[in-house]
Amino acid sequence: MRRIKLRHLDTLAAFMKTGSVTEAALVLHTTQPNASKSLKQLEDFAGVKLFERSAGRLRPTPEAELLFAHAARLMDELTVFENLSLDLTAMTQGYVNIGILSAFSTALIPMAVERFNNLYPGIQVQVDLLDSDKIHSYVSRGNYDFGLVHHPEHESDLMTQTLKTSSMVCIMPPDHMLAKHRIILASDIADQPFVTYPRSVPFGAAIFRSLSDEGVRPSNYLISNQSQLIRRLVERGRGVALVDHFSVWDANEFDHIAVRQFEPRIPVSVGMIIPKRRPLSLAAQTFVGTLKEVLEQGPG
Repeated sequence: MRRIKLRHLDTLAAFMKTGSVTEAALVLHTTQPNASKSLKQLEDFAGVKLFERSAGRLRPTPEAELLFAHAARLMDELTVFENLSLDLTAMTQGYVNIGILSAFSTALIPMAVERFNNLYPGIQVQVDLLDSDKIHSYVSRGNYDFGLVHHPEHESDLMTQTLKTSSMVCIMPPDHMLAKHRIILASDIADQPFVTYPRSVPFGAAIFRSLSDEGVRPSNYLISNQSQLIRRLVERGRGVALVDHFSVWDANEFDHIAVRQFEPRIPVSVGMIIPKRRPLSLAAQTFVGTLKEVLEQGPG
């Protein structure tokens, strides 16, 4: 089976636009004999006569005009392909799709997206908030470039990596009586209004288990399964809370909350899962690098 080559398209375009062997040779950056030879090879390939000589010029036949109409579209597509390849390499086009837990949407991911978008404004970033099971399922199918969870599950079609390990922290309004302490103990929050996760989610279960082990049983508390809402309730003076450190990664002394170390330590991690069936794109690799920079830089 004969296959068209790029030089065939270049030859056809050169003769169609110039109607002259001499001028076509200049366009093709070759000699006149080579240009004539290329035209002969093109006609042999096409199997029809493409040009008639008239008054010293080469006039295209109807067959040549039909072939050139298709060739022009092919060459336009090749130009798009070449430009897109350059844009992808230069990171001026592309996309990153991520599935994450809501805890990472409060501070960590907005910080990473802001830094990444400042450097690569042409890259589209889509972030979807899902539960851990859906993140594992959708990433394994290739619906996302990667996912962020707390505890990556080892599955045959996923690669996992722990990006950072930290711990639960205690947050409170800056003028709260406990804000003067560097470390908050379980006993310190025994009589405080408390905002926390429900026992039905892993964080909530870990918190209540840790407090119970220390003999603390909160009685006056508000419950939410969203770190962002817990943070907002604390900002509004509804109590103190134990939250995933990554959900207040952007907190500093100018915010409406104070962040303090909590003991006994309750570890939390940022885990990344990647589908084995598809390697990360250049844009996704760069975003992961930006995320790691934000994590290494530390909170605040």
